[in-house]
Amino acid sequence: MKSLFAVTALLLLSCSDPVAPDPAAFGALYRIQETPDPPILTGQTLEMTLEYGGCQGSHEFEIRARATSPTSTDVWLRKTTPNEPCDMLVVERRSFQVTTSAGSVRLLGPEGAAFILRAVTTSSPAR
Repeated sequence: MKSLFAVTALLLLSCSDPVAPDPAAFGALYRIQETPDPPILTGQTLEMTLEYGGCQGSHEFEIRARATSPTSTDVWLRKTTPNEPCDMLVVERRSFQVTTSAGSVRLLGPEGAAFILRAVTTSSPAR
C-alpha cells in the first residue's frame, strides 16, 4: 500500500508544471478566451481576447515573462485593476508587446490554460 501511495505521489508531482507562476501572479480575476479567436503572437505583438467582470472596460494589465530555458519563455498577464463588484462581463480583444527573442513562447492563463504561441521546430536533414 505504501508503494502505491509513493507511485501516485510521484506521478502527481511529475504532472505538475514546475515553472507555472503562483496563482497570485495573475492579479485580479480574468479569463483568456480560446475561441473563436485564440491568442496569437505575430512578431512581437501578442493578441488575445480577455474576459473579466467589472463596472467598465479597459482594465489595466501588465505582461510578465520568465525564461524557462535558453530557448523558451513563458508569458502571462497580471491584471492590476482590482476586481469590481458590478455584474457586467467585459469581453475585449487586446494587444501586448512581448520582448523576448526566445524560439518557443508559451502563454499561461490564470485558470491553468497554456497556449503554445511559437515553438522551435527542428528539421531532419534532407536525404
